[in-house]
Amino acid sequence: MKTIHWFFSTVTVGLLVTACEKVIDVPLEEADRKIVVEAVFRDNPGDNYVLLSKTGSVYDNSDFEKISGAAVKITDQAGTEFLLTEVPGMPGAYSHASFQVMTNNAYTLSVVAGSETFTASSPTFYKPQFDSLTYTEQVGSFGVGTDTTYLVFFSFMDDGSAENFYRINAWVNGAADENLYVTNDELFNGQNYSQPIYATTVEKGDTVLLELLSMDKANYTYFYSLASNQAEGPFAATPSNPVSNITGGAIGYFGAYTTDTMTIIIPE
Repeated sequence: MKTIHWFFSTVTVGLLVTACEKVIDVPLEEADRKIVVEAVFRDNPGDNYVLLSKTGSVYDNSDFEKISGAAVKITDQAGTEFLLTEVPGMPGAYSHASFQVMTNNAYTLSVVAGSETFTASSPTFYKPQFDSLTYTEQVGSFGVGTDTTYLVFFSFMDDGSAENFYRINAWVNGAADENLYVTNDELFNGQNYSQPIYATTVEKGDTVLLELLSMDKANYTYFYSLASNQAEGPFAATPSNPVSNITGGAIGYFGAYTTDTMTIIIPE
């Protein structure tokens, strides 16, 4: 299960869902089976996917049933439609070979699966940009032990003209990091923002790729509620379905993201 983090030093913070690997792990109420929609569109040609599945019981750890044969399309604010096709050999995964998100636009997703229809909308904003990636050496953990690891910091300038929400995703040596980070600019509006990806283990010689995504409030709310559902301990609340931006009875999310990436290599 992916873990969502918030930074508390300067802002309330909480990532990367990797393309077409698996349906996001969603804690659910024990109820009738529901369709799960995971839809991610980026501003790189062909960098998009929609994963469709059907839930089992919340107490059933088996894989979700994949949904093939659906009609999936995305429409921009000018009314141009792009039809997604099912990826060969990947049941329930749909993509468009050349579609890319544009800045300051609005997109609508439509999914028809059997007799059910689901829709969602997601706007895009300015394209974010990393200023730098840096690292510091860490010896031990909280002052204990002698193992050496590295803490990678990212930095970027927030657009002060609007309220903004972000996801920061990481890969280490090409492997997607299971930790997931989201943040809003409530406490750094219009300012430079820098924080470490503190839950990610980085060692000497590692190559770290970070992705910065600008997203809307609905996506932020979805991941915030997903994190709340994943709370553990004797005082954790009864799980409820995360707050979805999809209408029609499905759970999950639809996000259209403008992005930036940057890589850092930790010296040997």
